[in-house]
Amino acid sequence: LDAGSINPFQLFLVFHELVLAGERRADGFEPAYMIDQSHNVTDPVESLMDSAMAIQRAHAQALLVDRHELGSAQDANDAIGARDILMRAFRCDVSPLIAEARLRSGGALDPIRTFRATGYRQKKDAERPQQASFGGGIV
Repeated sequence: LDAGSINPFQLFLVFHELVLAGERRADGFEPAYMIDQSHNVTDPVESLMDSAMAIQRAHAQALLVDRHELGSAQDANDAIGARDILMRAFRCDVSPLIAEARLRSGGALDPIRTFRATGYRQKKDAERPQQASFGGGIV
């Protein structure tokens, strides 16, 4: 499964906590980021790109949380208010922002579309010898 494909709100909450920890500058806080995926029916390169974009989106949304307002709601035991503050950031469409950030760092506005347009997958498929299938297993 790709990162955030089942529950993008949970991925957002994880990044919210990572942003908070980074702002606190906690001693020893040096997270090691890694994407762990398996691919049964999707192109692994495209799935990795999709996961990277979901992570970028969750991180950008987490940066939008009004932490002062959230802290006030938490101090007042206002669970609904705190949830609404988080949801406001989560529902914000950051797609144009992260696409522009990718472009400014030398990447593609739309990585999957750009990857497909290169024909790389088809070229590599043509170069590789066909292997006999023994049925079952991971594609």
